[in-house]
Amino acid sequence: MKHFLLITLLVSTCAVSALAQATAGMGGLNGVVRDASGAVIPGAQVIVSNESKGIRRVLQSNEAGAFNAPALVPASGYGVHVTRDGFAPFEAKNIEILVGQNLTINSTLQVATTSSTVEVVDATPIVEQTKTEVSQVVESAQIQDLPINGRRVDTFVLLTPAVVADGTYGLVSFRGIAGGNSFLTDGNDTTNQYYNENAGRTRISSQISQDAVQEFQVLSNAYSAEHGRASGGVINTVTRSGSNSTHGTGYWFFRNQELNARDRYAFIKPDETRHQGGASVGGKIIDNKLFYFFNTDITRRNFPLVASNTYSPLFDSNGDVIATCTKATASQCDAARGFLARNKTTIPRESNQELLFGKLDWRPTDMHAISASFNYLRWIAPNGIQTAVALTNGGGLGSNGDSTVRTRYGRLSWTGILKSNVVNEARFGWFKDRLYDEFNASQVPVTGFATITVAGVSNLGMANYLPRLNPSENRYQFADNLTWTTGRHTVKFGLDIVNTRDYSNSLYNQWGTYSYSTFDAFALDFSGNTAGAKNWTTFSQ
Repeated sequence: MKHFLLITLLVSTCAVSALAQATAGMGGLNGVVRDASGAVIPGAQVIVSNESKGIRRVLQSNEAGAFNAPALVPASGYGVHVTRDGFAPFEAKNIEILVGQNLTINSTLQVATTSSTVEVVDATPIVEQTKTEVSQVVESAQIQDLPINGRRVDTFVLLTPAVVADGTYGLVSFRGIAGGNSFLTDGNDTTNQYYNENAGRTRISSQISQDAVQEFQVLSNAYSAEHGRASGGVINTVTRSGSNSTHGTGYWFFRNQELNARDRYAFIKPDETRHQGGASVGGKIIDNKLFYFFNTDITRRNFPLVASNTYSPLFDSNGDVIATCTKATASQCDAARGFLARNKTTIPRESNQELLFGKLDWRPTDMHAISASFNYLRWIAPNGIQTAVALTNGGGLGSNGDSTVRTRYGRLSWTGILKSNVVNEARFGWFKDRLYDEFNASQVPVTGFATITVAGVSNLGMANYLPRLNPSENRYQFADNLTWTTGRHTVKFGLDIVNTRDYSNSLYNQWGTYSYSTFDAFALDFSGNTAGAKNWTTFSQ
């Protein structure tokens, strides 16, 4: 039995192919060196470099003439330089490697002559001979230049095939499979597994700044095991890094209802003011060795909620109280009607968010690369559980509260060139996603936190599901991938250990629910009830 489990583990954690697949969150480059007759050339020196990123890998073609450079940082500006005694050098320039790509650059070396020159291939065409999955990359130009409302970058996933919106809350469906998706950031799992959504859920403005994202890969089918545990699709985001050149951005977006026309189907033009600004900067600390990138993004949104209750027999179609009494005194009836009148109001509501992202990349030698990054999110929305412009069912008060999301995740990775044909990439990740909703203190009525239904009309008290911590999710992840090229084959071994713990604290109806059959009965209990009578029909807790 032990031998069977060992064999199963080995089979499930290694992949053998003609050439390697790219590591999650990274890219790769491979090829075969041949002479003019088509014969392979072993022992050729292959240098894969990227001047702006300080990357330089020195490889040798093996007995099959093959070379492989996995675990490369996605970026433009790569070059391949191939040399061998007795042959003219070969050089390919301006190669762009996207996340998940493993490009093939085959080189043909000509016999050297006294006047031999370097062959330069400019703007080398992309060839992915080893691609097996159905995937597409949303590139940096699309992310930066296409119009977007709110700057939530993962909405661009809808640009790719086989992906459609799932409902109206920002979820996506792959191949008709709702849910079951996996969200990765630089290869690490940043999925809120409790709800199976991206970090922070879809209710927030954005879980990472648009300016901190370089590109992302959308895998919809036939992806390798290392991309995680998804029955739907995989969205693999790559964050920006610094380079030998210093670059920075600053931005501010402003939105106000006075700049907009009224919706043709709406009776009102709701108040809304939104400010979203931020800045980013990236560059070098030490030439070719140590790089940095930092970003901050702040959102301030003020969008009051127009609230009312139009359900009879207590209210008319305008939300005004029409309930009358036959048993309660006039003062009791007026007090109860005043309590109901609170439902027609404009409720102050905000959605405020701060995002911070930082990343350091260190290349102490050509053989080693270390990267560390951290993303911070704080989202606070007073009276923000309900997001509609207007509510006529009493939910603006009776089913609302303050919503908060606090998300943090960090990553530490090491890529080592153990030999010219052996590359190891190890990652550690920590992920924390905390979603907490609470009553808004300014909206609590004299009846306290209880839920109240009168004559079949609900949402007259407070929400019976608050407060709730749902959930607080904590995750630790360690992944290691070793790629070994031998002959015309690449063997890849992988290990991915994830420990996720969800803590949920949600006591439904903890404050109790009162139900009254008539408005009269409610008025008799609401005030002047000196005898302590109980006129409610049912009470549950």
